[in-house]
Amino acid sequence: MVAIITIVEEEYVAVRARGDFNELAGDSPYLRRNEVAPGVYDMILARTVDRSNGPCGDLVRTIAEQFRPEFIILSGIAGGVGREGVGLGDVVVADHVDWYEMRKMAEGKDVIRKMALDHPSLYLRETIFQRVKHQEKWLARIGMERPVEGKPQVFEGNLIAGDKILGDGENEYQRMILDEFDKALAVDMESYGLARGVYNARSARHYNLNYLVVRGISDLVNAAGNNDQRKQWRDYAAATAAAFSLSVADEIVAICK
Repeated sequence: MVAIITIVEEEYVAVRARGDFNELAGDSPYLRRNEVAPGVYDMILARTVDRSNGPCGDLVRTIAEQFRPEFIILSGIAGGVGREGVGLGDVVVADHVDWYEMRKMAEGKDVIRKMALDHPSLYLRETIFQRVKHQEKWLARIGMERPVEGKPQVFEGNLIAGDKILGDGENEYQRMILDEFDKALAVDMESYGLARGVYNARSARHYNLNYLVVRGISDLVNAAGNNDQRKQWRDYAAATAAAFSLSVADEIVAICK
């Protein structure tokens, strides 16, 4: 089973509209696609009750306990950092996730601290992601007009997560974070919750949960007029993420039959 997780309404609607999710999965609030055996589904779609890492981690725990999916995909929008050619409407798939919020501030120093977490699945990145990226069939699933002429590109790289929306290029804290994580391509508020939730779920001896983060770029966090960018691009960015995520999910289901 593949579980697709979304956060905000635009992300949920984007996946549902492209994925034929119409019926509830058992007595849960989540939508499902095909029932392959009694109470067993090839794919489910869920949305967190709120934004940020905590609710995302809670949802991972609930889904893992109730459905035991083999794969989880987080689909939605994120802010781009403006590196390596990543632009508005592009897709970023995380190769590793960092949480930037846990810090020690003492004696004039600001030093990051870390907690254990799982990183995105090597199998999904090296096999499924690459197949979907190079075939480019996912582009046909976007199904909406791009705000400006062009074609979305797909990138793989570091995604950083916190509990703040970064969107002010003049903000001292934001500049410090982006300087510290100088390879980051995108920033969101949920990927750490997912990574930590998967880490905790994998404490069971025979449960090998794999995950992938797929983010459509809705704004550039250092750009002037960041909020206006987000309003213009968020629906399209959610659509590109949904199209790519569903193509990955379909590939997984086809291979695992």
